[in-house]
Amino acid sequence: MVPVTGKVQLHLRRLWCGDKGRGEPVLMLHGAAEDGHIFYSHSGLGLASWLARNGCEVFVPDLRGKGKSWPAINQHSDFGFHEVVTEDIPALAAAVARCAGGREQTWITHSLGGALAAAAIARSGPEALGVRQLAHFAARRRIRAGGLRRRLLVDLLWRRIGRIAVAVEGYLPAPALRLGTARESRRCFLDGLRWAREEAWLDPEDGFDYGSTLAAGVWPRSLYFASAADRAFGHPEDVRDFMHEIGHHDGRMLIVGSAAGGGGDYSHTGLLVHPEAESELFPQLLDWMRED
Repeated sequence: MVPVTGKVQLHLRRLWCGDKGRGEPVLMLHGAAEDGHIFYSHSGLGLASWLARNGCEVFVPDLRGKGKSWPAINQHSDFGFHEVVTEDIPALAAAVARCAGGREQTWITHSLGGALAAAAIARSGPEALGVRQLAHFAARRRIRAGGLRRRLLVDLLWRRIGRIAVAVEGYLPAPALRLGTARESRRCFLDGLRWAREEAWLDPEDGFDYGSTLAAGVWPRSLYFASAADRAFGHPEDVRDFMHEIGHHDGRMLIVGSAAGGGGDYSHTGLLVHPEAESELFPQLLDWMRED
């Protein structure tokens, strides 16, 4: 458990094979309505377990209020993206640095976790957080790409029904609505809606301009996976917009799926949990991580 401010404790799972403290340090950050289990299962499946078997030392947190982090999200939870970006992610990066002897880290994100990671780096800088490179799966900030699936899942279910549920419960009951596996606090839910629709990328609390800061800075090399079959929460056009929003950097985007010329048709979470991902996507990630 990683202590943050007040009584907040973040659960951080560490996975490794072989000698503890010797593998490449990897920090994984999940997205909205998820917890760390998007990256691993107790039976050894998932990207985190696969990387551990291939020589990495992997650290998978449950972000504030999710999974085994404490306290769990409820109607009294009063935190949003500001606290996650300014308190939680720096605390997690520092915990990984202590365990890894200060060696540079690879960060791997899914969905909105990519935007949260980028915001944290914009605040502190990659050197201060120990980030060498980043790999993103279906990472996006804004949701602009059109289509029927987006209108049903994002506009109707997430935005409209989600707002009603938050007004009634005081938080987003994502599992009950079949919108995810973990609850979202009221403020995180509303912050996510704001980031998804607004042109300017600003902090919801103090107005820090993430977009301008990132565009003017130096960004680590990055890899972006997008699925051609993901037409709602991680549309390839939205992933490309996120990559461009970071500014000029060594960024590589891979669109996968039969519509892109081969491979499996991966859903938004399928990029991490589909059986074919282990043979098709994960080796590409590891090869990229270990390029000179």
